[in-house]
Amino acid sequence: MDRIHDEDIFSDSEFSTIEIQWDPVEELAQMLSAASAASPDPAPPHERSSHRRTRRRIRAESRTQDSNRGTHVTILVATISVCAVCMLGWSFSYSYAQLRATASFVLPTKLAQWWPLTVYGPWLVAALSILRATVQNRSARRSWGVVLGASAMAVALCISHSSHSLLSLIIFGIPPITALVCFWEIVGQVSSKVTKPRHAAHSRRDSTP
Repeated sequence: MDRIHDEDIFSDSEFSTIEIQWDPVEELAQMLSAASAASPDPAPPHERSSHRRTRRRIRAESRTQDSNRGTHVTILVATISVCAVCMLGWSFSYSYAQLRATASFVLPTKLAQWWPLTVYGPWLVAALSILRATVQNRSARRSWGVVLGASAMAVALCISHSSHSLLSLIIFGIPPITALVCFWEIVGQVSSKVTKPRHAAHSRRDSTP
């Protein structure tokens, strides 16, 4: 009996030793630590926030540059348009005075004051038609033909009663041509506003995510 009792005590001590050596909680903790070491660590929250701030700053800077560039282009276009309108008005008034002086040789004074409208009246109507067609992205060949014909007629009438020297022909013939060139530039500025330039379209495409 003592021997059996000693064996039972020995077996109980071995079982308790095995239980003490194997700890399931510790083994589970080791497995979790090994799994976390094997899997890549995600980026810390502060790094993500820094990346987002960097992207936002880049987008804000690009928008600021685009707005500044657009402001400069708008100011330049407005300046060119104002200069073209001023030159157009001066050339128109000078040519009108020349046509009135030419008509005064044939017509009475009251009729001679209004006669230049027979040349520049169709010119103005065709010019407005060209501007409307430019805004609507339509062709205006007929209106351009009227403008060119009226300008050629104004040049011919302005130089008809001048001296036949080359200098006088240039002085009296240039103002109607100057009015035509200035109007052409105004139409070009209007068309550039209506139709967006290619580099602006590419920049918008690149800025969109």
